[in-house]
Amino acid sequence: MNNTAENNNLSSFPAVTQRALETLNAARNEWLEVRRKQKAAADNLATIRQHRAEMEATTNALNEEWRTLFRESRGMVTKEMKKLRTEIALGRETLEDFDELLASEERENAFLPQEAGKLAGQYISAHNTLMEIRAKQIWEDFMQSHGKALIQTLSLLKTTMGRKASAVTGVVHSVNDPDTVLKDLIRKHITEPSLSNDAMPEHDPVLKLAGIAPDYAALADFRKLPSPAALNKMKVLQEVAEKRKLV
Repeated sequence: MNNTAENNNLSSFPAVTQRALETLNAARNEWLEVRRKQKAAADNLATIRQHRAEMEATTNALNEEWRTLFRESRGMVTKEMKKLRTEIALGRETLEDFDELLASEERENAFLPQEAGKLAGQYISAHNTLMEIRAKQIWEDFMQSHGKALIQTLSLLKTTMGRKASAVTGVVHSVNDPDTVLKDLIRKHITEPSLSNDAMPEHDPVLKLAGIAPDYAALADFRKLPSPAALNKMKVLQEVAEKRKLV
């Protein structure tokens, strides 16, 4: 089913489901936007580091060339060497500029991982809320359509299976009385398979849109979220660094 058809079908669901899905989508989009910013920041830092490495290699090569000329000229500084010296000094100054730029970029983006973790948590929470709402709705829909027949069938089984068991050994309470026999049947065919099986109603249109589980990357971001104490320490260190910069 395509997304357009699924979205059209959503109008038939209760308003609480539609609101929960809208909240989920908004939370997921906010989280994805911060992850996009993270990637852009990481790519930018990688580019700056690459340019710095190239500048450092060039400056080192010029410095080696100057040393070679200096030895060959036995200490006499030529015009060519003076020009090299100027280029070397400019290169070293530029490296310092690169270092300041890197530090600035890192400070500016220092809290993006924490923001991603926080928004990932909100997205995960919204997903959990939607799943809780939808699970209850699916159960209620099932019981409305099949509940009466299910209960009638279980009642019939209670009578027939209980009678059969008691006819052989007599009724033993909590062993083969009708209530116990029915509970054992339900446990064997419903409860135990439900507890041991992770199968989900994957074809449900709401679950198809939201996903059975939150994005794995969101779970990873949320796990990396530092504690409030650690986050406060990072903020203090950043403030100290900013004050030192102004001195």
